Amino acid sequence: MTIIMDGKKVAGALSGKIKNALEQSTRHGITPRVAFVRVGDLSDAVSYENAAVKRFEKLGIDTERFHFPEDVSARAFLSKFKEINEDYSINGILLLQPVPKHIDMKRVIEIMNPIKDIDGMTPINLGKILTKEDDRLEPCTPSAVMEMLDYYEIDLKGKNVTVVGASAVVGKPLSLLLMNRDATVTICNLYTDDVEDKCSSADIIISAAGALNLIDEAHVNEGAVVIDVGINFTEDGKMTGDVNFDAVKEKTSYITPVPGGIGAITTTMLAYNLMRATDHQKEPVLFLDQASDFNE
Repeated sequence: MTIIMDGKKVAGALSGKIKNALEQSTRHGITPRVAFVRVGDLSDAVSYENAAVKRFEKLGIDTERFHFPEDVSARAFLSKFKEINEDYSINGILLLQPVPKHIDMKRVIEIMNPIKDIDGMTPINLGKILTKEDDRLEPCTPSAVMEMLDYYEIDLKGKNVTVVGASAVVGKPLSLLLMNRDATVTICNLYTDDVEDKCSSADIIISAAGALNLIDEAHVNEGAVVIDVGINFTEDGKMTGDVNFDAVKEKTSYITPVPGGIGAITTTMLAYNLMRATDHQKEPVLFLDQASDFNE
């Protein structure tokens, strides 16, 4: 029987552990605070920010928004961003993307303190995934995938996992996280020949390509686990993923829906990363260690 993996349940379990950690932090007189930084008013960035702020506030975490017009000068923005970065009352920073072309994203990342980087975008945090450093902050979408797999107790050791999509934001860091769990990982990109063959031999398929109905019945081995990270919209505006859900569902042992799957976990992962960041800024008091076993 196919199990439809519920992102809201996973986010709920994670939220409970974050709240416990927050209580521990408050008892020690430390109030975690996050800064949301956005340049311009692109609808996707605004929607993501609003969803993240709503999640943080529901968890009882202090938030502050810093908005800049799209035509803000690079010099003015970088100066203000540096000020935000150096504010000791701010424990985490989320920079909404994309930023306008005249702002050098590489320079912004160079300024950002990796220990405040709750979206795991700095090279230092990405590098720490390779060496499995305890103080790493992982990109939220790959972390959400791992959280989903853990919640449903899907063992990765020795499993053949095909990741479709090789972006620096999802595919590449996710592949490293999977390898850190002793999975055998195949990565497919735009130029990969015979994606169907590479998927059909996999125990677990994770698609993060952003291509409507890319994964169909022929791609899926009987009993496979299918994780859909893609976000696409049909002509009538309906949100859907990379996987042809109805065609694939009956062949799988576990499958995520879109919406209601990985996307339901990502903003909660931001809050989790904030608590990790606060832990490492305020050592030796480690609130998540006291509240849960997440740092194992």
